[in-house]
Amino acid sequence: MKLLSAQNITYSINENKLFHNLSFEINAGEGLHIKGGNGSGKSTLLRIIMGITSPSKGLIETYDQDLNISYLGHKNAIKNYLSPLENLKLLFNDAELKIALKWLGKFGLLDVQDELTAGLSFGQQKKLALIRVFTKSSELIVLDEPLVGLDKTTAELFSGFLIQKLSEGVGLILTSHIDPMINCKVLNLGGKNAEAS
Repeated sequence: MKLLSAQNITYSINENKLFHNLSFEINAGEGLHIKGGNGSGKSTLLRIIMGITSPSKGLIETYDQDLNISYLGHKNAIKNYLSPLENLKLLFNDAELKIALKWLGKFGLLDVQDELTAGLSFGQQKKLALIRVFTKSSELIVLDEPLVGLDKTTAELFSGFLIQKLSEGVGLILTSHIDPMINCKVLNLGGKNAEAS
């Protein structure tokens, strides 16, 4: 089942084309790994997929108007003036919170759950942000550099989680300069008229 397609996506900044004529599709249970150097437009492409940024040309089409997408951008989207526990209570209903608290434990964050998030390390903040992805039920997961700041154990746990989700029919789109160790199609933004392969 198709979840999403991109047709001839072009994005330009001041007449300079960041990328040109990108076309790809994501089916249920399929992953897409977007690669490219700094400034190649990986984060911009994700924002276009999410409808946050408009392409200069082209069309993003979802095959279900109510497609349930779990998105984590380059910024962690957590509130630094709250504790990890307060952040989770803000994000989740009671049933989801039980799942989120289990992940808080698996990520080794129970000892700091009542501390200010601003005082946590970058890696701890990243783990807290990822709990949203681990907890929310979704049909498509979209992630911008999710492995940055994660220790080896957490990175392996995270990759295992994504592999499990793919096996359950969830779609995945991620950017990462770290190999996610997941079987995905690859879209390299380095070349002209890049295509997913």
